[in-house]
Amino acid sequence: MKANKEIIMNAVSNLGFEVFRNGQFHWNSSNTPDMIINNDGTIHCWTSSPFKNNTSNHGDLIDFLQMTNINQSYKEAKQEAERLTGLTLPDINKYKDNGYTVDNSNIKKTGYISEEFIKTFDIARKDNVTRYKELLNEALPSLDFEKQKEIAIKYQIGYIEQSDRLSMPIRDEENRIVTLWKYNKNPNSYINDKGLEVIPGKVLFTKGRERCPFNLYDLQEYRKDINQEIFLCGGEKDTLNMIGNGHRAITLGSENENLKEKYKPLFQDLKIVISYDNDEAGQKGAEKILKQLQVVAKEIKVWNWNKVEKNQDLTLFKGFDMTDYLSAIKKQNLEFDKTNYQNEKKDVKMKEEEFKKFRENTEKKFGISFEEVRNSDDYQLKSKWLDEYNNQKENRDKKELLQKTVKNQVRLTVINNQAQKYIDFLKLIKNKDKEEKTEFKLNPDFLKQVNDVKNNTLEEKTEFTSKKIDNLKEESKNIGEKIKDYSENKILDKSELFKNLEKEIHQFSAMVEALKNENRELRRELELLIQKDEKEKEQKSLEKDNASLKEKIEKMRDKKPEKVQEKTPEKINKISYEKTHEQEM
Repeated sequence: MKANKEIIMNAVSNLGFEVFRNGQFHWNSSNTPDMIINNDGTIHCWTSSPFKNNTSNHGDLIDFLQMTNINQSYKEAKQEAERLTGLTLPDINKYKDNGYTVDNSNIKKTGYISEEFIKTFDIARKDNVTRYKELLNEALPSLDFEKQKEIAIKYQIGYIEQSDRLSMPIRDEENRIVTLWKYNKNPNSYINDKGLEVIPGKVLFTKGRERCPFNLYDLQEYRKDINQEIFLCGGEKDTLNMIGNGHRAITLGSENENLKEKYKPLFQDLKIVISYDNDEAGQKGAEKILKQLQVVAKEIKVWNWNKVEKNQDLTLFKGFDMTDYLSAIKKQNLEFDKTNYQNEKKDVKMKEEEFKKFRENTEKKFGISFEEVRNSDDYQLKSKWLDEYNNQKENRDKKELLQKTVKNQVRLTVINNQAQKYIDFLKLIKNKDKEEKTEFKLNPDFLKQVNDVKNNTLEEKTEFTSKKIDNLKEESKNIGEKIKDYSENKILDKSELFKNLEKEIHQFSAMVEALKNENRELRRELELLIQKDEKEKEQKSLEKDNASLKEKIEKMRDKKPEKVQEKTPEKINKISYEKTHEQEM
């Protein structure tokens, strides 16, 4: 439907959405606006494609009404739109200003930002070093200061004093500055000259300018080795953190950005890992760009946050991104997980590889091919191969359980570190209050469960430990919340609260220690069993070889010797030196 910007702003505002003076508003976001009303009255979404049955990021008021009320027919939505657009319009100054404005006076008429203009942000950086370092640390939390400095110099990260933001030029394929990235993780609201509160977003770009992939120069360098993976991140911040940690990374600018035709050749034959945020917008953005990359990239994989959470025992929240991940693994001293985005067919391939290896080793050991054994009528030979396979399979099952105990050990170490922090918190409070030390016993229910499982199978013991670790992880969250509540509680006498918290923390710590011991014993038991199996396997092999040798010896003894004809002695003729048989007398 046709309507201008102010009419649609009023209509959306009457639907209960807070619309800012520039036409932006929050639809499905909390930090920065995710929709904008254009001058022609159409509505654009930056984070997803919610219009027209989730097929477009652009629509009119009727599309918006049908999107917000899925049961509404086109006719009903059209009638509602006509009603809303017929309302009396308010003064534009009644809308709040959200700070999305920029002074473009220093931008040349050529359409590109000058290098001289960028230098002003470098001067401001030098004049505001302390504040600049604070903002840089917020933007690049996964890096130490030296690495932050290196990244800042490489990508010309400066400081905008007026808006208290980091700035960074975004350059096109010809190294021309097309727009500015402006970042402050925790921007302060302020009152503008019209007396209205301005609530800026975390990330801003120069208004009205076309954006392009952030680090096109890096992408061109990456193309020199197309066999290495490149991580496609959701934004500039994640890309900078990934690069700082030694990974090849790039961003299109946002998770809803399309891959423009002119940039497609740069992605030709590349191996891409789409690494968008852990939320709905990230998921939809990944699905969208996956389809666009399929026609050019050689290999595409998608970062799997669910597997990351499971593999590394991390607590993820909505919007958890690659910067959060890099910071978390740095804090917990964990490895970068490259297994989460691997093809699920890998497991099948691994089994094929295992059997191939077994076949080669067994053929070498027995000196006969698998095909010959399969086609043979020799039962003993087939039995020998089958025993060999079963022995390896049993050993492999134990090795898989052993790997689980190793993983559980890592998870318990992480939880134990958290338990120690809780204990340190108690010590701090006790030192202040000078309370006497209290003894605590292990939770009797937990102790009974541990004792009950001792006679179970190895698989059941391992599963028990894994489940209990999951429980402890949840318990750790609860204790963290209780410590926060205790610290923020304003009542004068907190002694009863402290006693309950102290008991819970000590029991939690004791359970962690008990599970560590159980897991350690289980791991040792599996290691010994694997060694025992190897020895028994060797022993059985020797026994079979001995039996085979014994059987051959017996056959040789039972075999009747053939009659040997005596040879006539030879005599050498001393004259001719020829051999002649001596005549019998």
